[in-house]
Amino acid sequence: MSERDDQYDPQHAVATDKGRYYCDPVSGEMLISVTNTLDQHAIDALAPAAAKVTAEWMMDNLPAALRAAADPDDLVEFVKLAKGQYRQAWDKKAELGSRVHHQAEAINLGAPIAPDPEAEPFVDSYRKFLADYGITRRDIIAAECTVLNRELGYGGTSDIWVKLRFDADTSPLIPKYKPRKVPADPLPTPSGLWLIDIKTSQTKPASAMYDDFVMQLAALRNATVALVCPPECRFGDAQGHDDSHEFTVPEFVGAAILNLRTDTYGFIPVPADAAAFEAFRGLLPLARYVHGLELRGCKPIQPPTATRREAA
Repeated sequence: MSERDDQYDPQHAVATDKGRYYCDPVSGEMLISVTNTLDQHAIDALAPAAAKVTAEWMMDNLPAALRAAADPDDLVEFVKLAKGQYRQAWDKKAELGSRVHHQAEAINLGAPIAPDPEAEPFVDSYRKFLADYGITRRDIIAAECTVLNRELGYGGTSDIWVKLRFDADTSPLIPKYKPRKVPADPLPTPSGLWLIDIKTSQTKPASAMYDDFVMQLAALRNATVALVCPPECRFGDAQGHDDSHEFTVPEFVGAAILNLRTDTYGFIPVPADAAAFEAFRGLLPLARYVHGLELRGCKPIQPPTATRREAA
């Protein structure tokens, strides 16, 4: 089963019971998304984060937990409810992140922005980033652009392609974010076209980084085709799709994460290089195998002695 994603999701994105896919408008082939692929990569921070949300919810609902503990049936239902809280919390955060992306895209395009008090602090941080880096709308080449790699069979959405200008080939770290256990070397910052992915969080610092971010940017950087479809050709195997709706993904001089927070931002160049792309490519067959695996028929079998008795 599949369906179109909501209004904030990119061109040709399709929600399936195996996560997001992209429908190639030329062939109709379903291409696994970059983030869906990266879900096969174990992230150590996810389990503690889920446990934290669950524990906080339990403390907020402690009287109900104590009452449920006195009745086995009530306890089963309460535990079931508690187990789903982290997913609800993450879905809410993801939805907020989508709204922030949508408003950032409106800024990039010079389009009107609908009032959204919850998203506004993040959007203000985005405006500050644009001002600090001297970015105008003419510098933004693409925003929220669907990209495909048909040869390897994946798709994704790149948040921003932007021309950046730096005074030097490297830039120093912000002092308060300098690491203690590794050398605080300047990071490469060549001037030219950059690929940027926006991350939002209400709890993590502006310096937050995870290894899957690097692989995500490497995958987007190595996509081969970008789509610029009109409204009538934004979903699925579109009959009106033609070559004019596609162009080659350009070369990027750098890739970076833009962490937007309610009171600040962090712009972090990352090594989305050939090694990172090779690591991502290694996850593709794993993701396809897991998504195609059917285990519902794998159940305990009868021992040979039982089948012999039945035959007799």
